[in-house]
Amino acid sequence: MEDLKVQLEELKKRLEVLEESIDPVDEVMLSIKARLRRKLEGGSLPEIDEERAAKTLKALANPDRIRILKMLSEGPMGFKEIKDALGVESPTVSHHLKLLVKTRMVRKGEGYEISPDGRLFLRLLEIITALEEVEE
Repeated sequence: MEDLKVQLEELKKRLEVLEESIDPVDEVMLSIKARLRRKLEGGSLPEIDEERAAKTLKALANPDRIRILKMLSEGPMGFKEIKDALGVESPTVSHHLKLLVKTRMVRKGEGYEISPDGRLFLRLLEIITALEEVEE
């Protein structure tokens, strides 16, 4: 019995080391995997709301919005920093940020920061890009 306790403690220590070394994006992926697993316990995934999905994808289908997500994945930024980095006018940046907040890709606090959903979206874009070139 004592041997099992020692093994369990060793496994706990290894798990802590693994958890500390997990990339934030992978942490998001693990979180999504756990959420999907819970939803699948009911037998299937919820139905796709085609209209909502299309609106979300349309809102994200903009190079500047993807650039904003990439910048925010490096750390929080203020409005002026984002504006200067993009080199576009304030109303345009405001519009982009409004859509990113509305789609829950970005959170607004003192500045702007990427949300777990935004990190997941960027990760999905990386995967899609790695699979093949997208043709129009």
